[in-house]
Amino acid sequence: MTYQAAQILLRKIVQAKDKDELQRIISNNVSQCDGVFFTELERLVEQYHTRGDEASERKLKEVGDFMARLRFMI
Repeated sequence: MTYQAAQILLRKIVQAKDKDELQRIISNNVSQCDGVFFTELERLVEQYHTRGDEASERKLKEVGDFMARLRFMI
């Protein structure tokens, strides 16, 4: 996965309207997520942390943990 593709996917995850859309995005993309994706995810989590946006930081961490568990079970 390229850095640009990872950023686009993360934007889709962050902008998901509801839980169903989020699950669809994850299920359609989890097999493509690699080190680049998880590096970009960590960078975005850090940006939220720096801004003091604890809710977004926590949500993205939870999604990332979930995706990592799924990815490495495949």
